[in-house]
Amino acid sequence: MKLLLVDDEEDIRTFLEFNLAKLKLNVQTAIDGQEAFDKFKSFQPEIVILDVMMPEIDGIELCKKIRYYNAQTYILMLSASSDDYTKIKAYEAGCDDFVGKPINIQLFSKKINAISSRIKRQEKPSSDNSLIADESVIDLSDIKIDLEKYTIQVKDKEYELPKKQFELFLLLARRPNKVFSRETIYNKIWGDTIVSDRTIDVHITRIRNKLKIDCIKSVKGVGYKFVLDT
Repeated sequence: MKLLLVDDEEDIRTFLEFNLAKLKLNVQTAIDGQEAFDKFKSFQPEIVILDVMMPEIDGIELCKKIRYYNAQTYILMLSASSDDYTKIKAYEAGCDDFVGKPINIQLFSKKINAISSRIKRQEKPSSDNSLIADESVIDLSDIKIDLEKYTIQVKDKEYELPKKQFELFLLLARRPNKVFSRETIYNKIWGDTIVSDRTIDVHITRIRNKLKIDCIKSVKGVGYKFVLDT
């Protein structure tokens, strides 16, 4: 499993690289956004860890560039500012998860281990429990989901979503009018990864705004459902 670690602070890079190596990951590091993007294209890691505050290209902008280039790479962002505003900007940029500084290395290592395990499970051949089935396009009237291109077409406009948002949309859209509880969504989309209580809400809001749709409805006290008759 290949991982790219991007942080402009040498002490943090060294500390995290040492602990990530213990997890038997193939780790490369970068000290700024430009070097990181160049290495990302050549190294093609499954996981990218980005610091938010960096010179020239900050982590938010770099996350957007990486996400535009590859919709499936797992992106985890680090920041000493763990306020809601920073988290929302990170999720808007396309990150999958967020960790605040100072880093609890035991929790961090468990999180990375869970992420890598989940990626390995996704790389196995499709099973009945897989989100991506044999079909290549799901046609829902004005909405078409292309599972090979990882795109969503709404009427005549095509969109790309970050990997987690695409999977969340796909989960709901596969079963119109079925209510998915928050617990079910967390288990199917994030698995063992530790995420905040507002993660689902943030992703749902991003999906609605990006696709300009109103077919994902909240069910108070339960979760969300996808409806066709909107």
